[in-house]
Amino acid sequence: MTTLTFYGGAEEIGGNKILLEDKGAKIYLDFGQSFDFGEDFFYEYLTPRSANGLEVYFEFNLIPKVPKLYSNDELKLTDIKYEKPDVDAIFISHSHSDHSGHLQFLDESIPVYMGHGTKQILDIYQKLYPALAEYGEHNNLVTFKSGDKIKIKHLEITPIHVEHSIPGAYGYIIKTSKGNIVYTGDLRLHGPKKEYTEEFIAKAAAAKPILMICEGTRMNYDVEHNFSEEEVNNKVDSIIKSSKGTVFAYFSMSNVDRFNSIYKAAVANKRVMIIDTRLAYIMSNMKDKVDFPDPLTDPNIKVYFRIAKSCSFQDTDYYKWERDYCPKMITYKEIKKDPKKYVMFLGFFKLMELVYIQPSNADFIYSMSEHFLEGEENEEQRVVLENWMKHFKINFHKAHCSGHATREDIKKIVSSIKPKMLIPVHTENAAAFKEFHDDVKIVKNGDKIEI
Repeated sequence: MTTLTFYGGAEEIGGNKILLEDKGAKIYLDFGQSFDFGEDFFYEYLTPRSANGLEVYFEFNLIPKVPKLYSNDELKLTDIKYEKPDVDAIFISHSHSDHSGHLQFLDESIPVYMGHGTKQILDIYQKLYPALAEYGEHNNLVTFKSGDKIKIKHLEITPIHVEHSIPGAYGYIIKTSKGNIVYTGDLRLHGPKKEYTEEFIAKAAAAKPILMICEGTRMNYDVEHNFSEEEVNNKVDSIIKSSKGTVFAYFSMSNVDRFNSIYKAAVANKRVMIIDTRLAYIMSNMKDKVDFPDPLTDPNIKVYFRIAKSCSFQDTDYYKWERDYCPKMITYKEIKKDPKKYVMFLGFFKLMELVYIQPSNADFIYSMSEHFLEGEENEEQRVVLENWMKHFKINFHKAHCSGHATREDIKKIVSSIKPKMLIPVHTENAAAFKEFHDDVKIVKNGDKIEI
């Protein structure tokens, strides 16, 4: 018997946890954390103690109560007795937390498979944000590249790279006893490496799948124009070109495309790109895998150092890993002297630096997922950001390109691959898939279906 159990990612965006069982083989496709994870029960300092493991998460049914899956430490205060795991492998599609965020709870003996780039990103973030980006201990963590054939008992899993808003994203083609299953992970067709997704589509179509598990983040009707990376590049260039002061930019540090669009526009307009020490660290450690310039040698990059301890910017004020970037140091003092010379990366939690910089005629480019600015749960943060912009009279601009395929592109992907059955995940509008496929199975979290 071949079955799929959906422990997360059904009728919601993110949180993918999909168990495939086939003649004694058991693998999970992703093991992520939902975007709204715990928000009904936790607030600020009202959070579970990590030392208590999964006790509180089980109490509120926030993590599936599955035996033979979690580590002994995580189960010690729960009513589940630890048993040796019966899961053969976990396959992670990419490093975003809604696909990898609950790896930390798994038993360390379960093999975990992910792309080279995904592991590199997870390692970097775990070092920079140990309290937020922990992904656990894994005795058998295996990395792969696109096109590898991975055998798990009688199953054969082939990862194929796809284009997404973070490097190292993959979809999977899985050969089972019933036929081939395709899992898209997260993907798009409007990015600079859309040929990755096109290759995935071609190989998935050639596999003649009996079933496709397809993301549908943007299956709600688009209310705004779908910006391509090229259009965002042009908009960013226009903002920087016309700005009469410092240009600030807020984007995900792992979004290589957004960094490059802003960096290239800064250089084209004869400005210096300023990054913080954390982004510098990420760039230094990923430049061998992706198209990042070297922050230590690039003459168009400076590294911003905040005021700390001595208030005199001594290298001993900073973490050891930060000190490598002291030769590229720039502070608020230099920016205040020549504000039109710079484009500065400035995240939400670094807004305090504006008090020291005291910008005039400045512009702010916001390039984050719609979820972070427009979601109802982020209203408080949105109000704070707006207040800072008003206080310093900063011109606010949105310039964002989604990491997910549009409704029309999802239709194109499905019609090209032609699966016999289609299961939508990572979407709040699964029913919309019925408009262009005859056999759509809509599932809920907790559902187990036989193929």
